Amino acid sequence: MRKNTNDVYKRRNDQIPIQAMKYGLAAFGGFLADYAVLLLLKEWVGLHYLIAVPIAFTAGIAVNYLIGIWLVFQRGNLTLGKELLLFVVISLVALLITEGSMYLLTDLLGIDYRVSRIISGVLTYLFNFFTRRFLLYREKPLKERE
Repeated sequence: MRKNTNDVYKRRNDQIPIQAMKYGLAAFGGFLADYAVLLLLKEWVGLHYLIAVPIAFTAGIAVNYLIGIWLVFQRGNLTLGKELLLFVVISLVALLITEGSMYLLTDLLGIDYRVSRIISGVLTYLFNFFTRRFLLYREKPLKERE
């Protein structure tokens, strides 16, 4: 019996709020790692925040990836190599968003870097969730699943 494509589409879209909440947990775990490393590098080591951010971001992305594939998303229809490459590309764009918003908020608007990082974290969360959901971990086309 053929599945009603409207039912399949509705079921997939019903998962988005649940995935967004689960991804929120993964992103929060990644953000905690990112923020802790940022504070360590800025406050204890004395690095400039624009140098510390990419290093901290890398730690956060690693935690986010591990939690994300464990808790949130199922592997999509890409090979592991293509999945990792696309993950890195998405992460690099997210890093540019983070660095740009940090510079704008901290240097141009005078907001403390710790507050700026929280604000930029929200922007990065939205970008990461939707690009990963619809590009990286998209479901196989209906014809391939039948």
